[in-house]
Amino acid sequence: MLAVPATAQLSSLCTLRLVVADRPDVPQRVMATCCRRQGAVVALVFERGRRDGTGELELAVEIEPRLRRGLIERISGLVDVLEVHARGADMPGDGLRHPPALA
Repeated sequence: MLAVPATAQLSSLCTLRLVVADRPDVPQRVMATCCRRQGAVVALVFERGRRDGTGELELAVEIEPRLRRGLIERISGLVDVLEVHARGADMPGDGLRHPPALA
């Protein structure tokens, strides 16, 4: 369960649930992508060991609303990210995002 610190700016918070390949380097690459896109990861949970070779990564990111879509698209494009479910102030509900198809 994701525990967001009380100091997080809720108006700038975006919660992402990712289905990823079960590899130990995936959280670092996702966090680095957040940083490069001017987001600050304030909470992260990584559950590994599913039978199908995947894991689930859930994170809360403080990011300006105008930069959210670009962050989600960049994370969706990472090699080991299989699915992205995003929720934030400007994204009511649970918006499902899939990585772009390879040409």
